[in-house]
Amino acid sequence: MAGQLLVAILVMILAMSVLLSPPEGGLPGAGRFAIVGKPAPPFTLRGSSGEWRLSDHLGKPMIIAFWTTWCGACLQDLQVLEEFHRRYGGQVEVVGVCPERWHEVPPILARYRITFPVLYDRGAQVTARYQLLENLRYPFTVFVNGAGRVTGVWAVIIRDLTQLLELLGRAGISVTGG
Repeated sequence: MAGQLLVAILVMILAMSVLLSPPEGGLPGAGRFAIVGKPAPPFTLRGSSGEWRLSDHLGKPMIIAFWTTWCGACLQDLQVLEEFHRRYGGQVEVVGVCPERWHEVPPILARYRITFPVLYDRGAQVTARYQLLENLRYPFTVFVNGAGRVTGVWAVIIRDLTQLLELLGRAGISVTGG
């Protein structure tokens, strides 16, 4: 019995160290993602501001934030992204993509005073084309340069505006002023 308990504890410690250790790049969420370096997959979705086409926004860097209504970290991200949008929206496009519970989205947008477009990805088809993962993750933020190429991904919460600006810099997207 004591031997089984010791093995269980060791397995748990090993699993936790794998899950909590930073991936290559040094920070959680900064691992390698297959979409980085590839053209952003084109899409057209409807949402809070009507129809939105990726192709209409090429030429300007953008942040595409994939989120869900049940994810507390996602709601934090929305607030950071809104702050960024208010300060730097003229330089970098911000768009949110939500694949489920669309009926819950309008009250959330009103509560957090979100003014950037939020789109409904019914069936998560666009989300899956960006994440290229076995299981979808939320929040999942994609950075796209002005040429339409994915230059970075962040797959955990964005703490604050300072961190978001740092992530953009790592993705080769710069902003001025603010």
